[in-house]
Amino acid sequence: MRSAPALLVFLGWCWLGAAAGEPAGLPLLPEPLTLEHALSLADGSHPELESARAALDGARAERQAVDADFGTRIGVELALRAVEPSDLARRAYSTNNDSWARFKASRRLYDFGAADAAREAASAAVRGGEWAYLDARQRRRLEIMARFFDVLVADLEYARDTEEMATEYVTYDKAVQRNELGRLSDIELLEADKNYQAALQRRRLSQARQRASRSRLAIALNRPEQLSAELQAPRLPDLERELGELEPLVAAALEANPRLQAERSQLHAAEDRVRAARLSYRGELRGEFEAGAYNRRFARDDPFAAGLVLELPLYTGGAKDAELAKAWAEVRERRAGIARQELELRQAVLDLWLEIGSLRARLQELDSLGRYRDLYLDRSRALYEMEVTADLGDAMVGTSDHRLQQARAEYDMALAWAHLDALTGRLLQAPDQTDPDQEATP
Repeated sequence: MRSAPALLVFLGWCWLGAAAGEPAGLPLLPEPLTLEHALSLADGSHPELESARAALDGARAERQAVDADFGTRIGVELALRAVEPSDLARRAYSTNNDSWARFKASRRLYDFGAADAAREAASAAVRGGEWAYLDARQRRRLEIMARFFDVLVADLEYARDTEEMATEYVTYDKAVQRNELGRLSDIELLEADKNYQAALQRRRLSQARQRASRSRLAIALNRPEQLSAELQAPRLPDLERELGELEPLVAAALEANPRLQAERSQLHAAEDRVRAARLSYRGELRGEFEAGAYNRRFARDDPFAAGLVLELPLYTGGAKDAELAKAWAEVRERRAGIARQELELRQAVLDLWLEIGSLRARLQELDSLGRYRDLYLDRSRALYEMEVTADLGDAMVGTSDHRLQQARAEYDMALAWAHLDALTGRLLQAPDQTDPDQEATP
């Protein structure tokens, strides 16, 4: 077990580190910190999540810009103008004041489908941003889980190494006494000292891993100055849930993976941009209305005017071909990205499927080893009390090491299942595609 002085020192610097650098406006993390509370912070402020939110907000702003570009335009023109009129104009007006005010309104009535294609492209880009945001939220949860489990494993490593160090110290202390009595050679004493120093170094390294793992957890929670002194081991979900065959899992991942769905939505947006580029240079029909007031009015200055304007481009100087080529290049890039992600997704699902199978066998092995360790520890304790043998310390170290290996395998299993759920779109609820503005919810 961890010695009391070492534990107090460790808790002390953890508490001081948290209190000294508490970010303004953020509440302190509870002690002990639970996995449930840590995961509740996953949707809070974090650079990775803010980046995904910004990309989604940018896509929504682009959709608003498209709607505005094809909407009604209303404006007012005001001019304060002084002129030196010609002799002909002076016969009608003797003033030099040629000021005027106009009210203008125009609306695109028909554009051969370019507006619809642009709107569909913008909406598809928004859906892609929503899927990407969901993927970012899933990655945040997986990162927090992994860092939380790292801290628990580091604590168990420290406990095991502390017990090993204590055992080696007892052996070394007895070796010193026997050497002083002439019952142990110097080389055997140096060997005992070497073993103790090696155990002490392993304990120092495991203590450093405690500090580093807590820092990584604090950074994952976006509270880099709050190092949790104590974590509560979570109740893990059912680790023996049915894994099933590989092919249905691959099919589910290819169908519902958020990152792949985001790329597919972006492909739809790119294809709609191709259609918009083809239609954008066919012309447009506008409705226009104008009302004006003029200090000097000529034949062209009517108080009211309304009309239909049909604009048909005859030559674009290659602008249409350039825009169409750019749109097609994006389509090819998106298709290649989807193909690459599908290949990577297949391999990732296979790796997790194999890992879960291996971890199940590992847990069965550790279960058998645990029963052996318990009996071995009971026997060693009984023999120690009868002063028959002195391997109680080794037995305790073996028991601590088994706890470490058991916890590591269980945490790896829980994390593997979480990764598999994320790949197959089951870790978080997918966004409602009928409402592009609705965000995904856990």
